[in-house]
Amino acid sequence: MPNYLETVYFREEYGAEEYPQRLCDYLYERFFKSYMDSHPDGKKKFLDIGSGKGNHLVAFSRHGVEAFGIDKREECVEILDYFDIRECDIEKDRFPFEDNSFDFIFSKSVIEHVYNTDNFLDESFRVLKPGGIVVLMTPDWQSQMKFFWDDYTHVRPFSRKGLQNVLKLKNFQEVECFRFFQLPFVWKYPFLRFVPRIIALLPDFLRFRDADEMRSRVFVRFSKEQMLIAKGVK
Repeated sequence: MPNYLETVYFREEYGAEEYPQRLCDYLYERFFKSYMDSHPDGKKKFLDIGSGKGNHLVAFSRHGVEAFGIDKREECVEILDYFDIRECDIEKDRFPFEDNSFDFIFSKSVIEHVYNTDNFLDESFRVLKPGGIVVLMTPDWQSQMKFFWDDYTHVRPFSRKGLQNVLKLKNFQEVECFRFFQLPFVWKYPFLRFVPRIIALLPDFLRFRDADEMRSRVFVRFSKEQMLIAKGVK
């Protein structure tokens, strides 16, 4: 029986030139590097909530952090023996870490799968150190409302304002939330954001190369389907 990861996601590589590494490099430079520079003593601890195949654990560990993961799926917990990946149901379980354990918390494309976001965010706040940083990524409802339910495990869409407000309600400080194109050339040259905005006007069927919608036209798809990135500080 095929498992969820292999059915929904194409296999990603762990190489330094692959997309997960490039994304994490961008996030590290934007959100985490200044913290690392201002806290030079001791190795910093990083938690990936919903660590999946471990791509982001590998990517962030290249920046010198001690990386941990949590996931509720057994096949995820057993992927990478090198990392401390703990099994946890983030809907209801207490995260298996002490209070104030982590300098950084990251989660990509997870919170939209969670009914009980209160537990997800309360536990994230608990295990984050004072002054530590959380960064969350989730589909942007405004740009993805036509496609959001294509993944049957999605349960909770977020708008930019909604995600920003819930972090504030959970006592995070310095909260910011913005829409994000998953296209690396836009990160490097922000003035080129007009390009995916124009491409997004193309017909929706052009998002994929085949009738079964298994092979993406990456440039078209990720011009249409923006993400949200939210950051908060404890």
